[in-house]
Amino acid sequence: MDKSFEENYKKIEELLEKLEENKENLAESIKIYEEANGLYEELKSQLSDYKAKIEVIGNHE
Repeated sequence: MDKSFEENYKKIEELLEKLEENKENLAESIKIYEEANGLYEELKSQLSDYKAKIEVIGNHE
């Protein structure tokens, strides 16, 4: 089940905090970055879907 936009956004915030705190382990930083980047792509997709829905609603007026 896909997470909501808000859940994904909160998770990205958490990952970015971890990334900022992680100064010692490059491999872990890369892993965190990859996870955050995947969530970022999901958020972009969700926003695109919301935009399309809003445009449909706007065209019905």
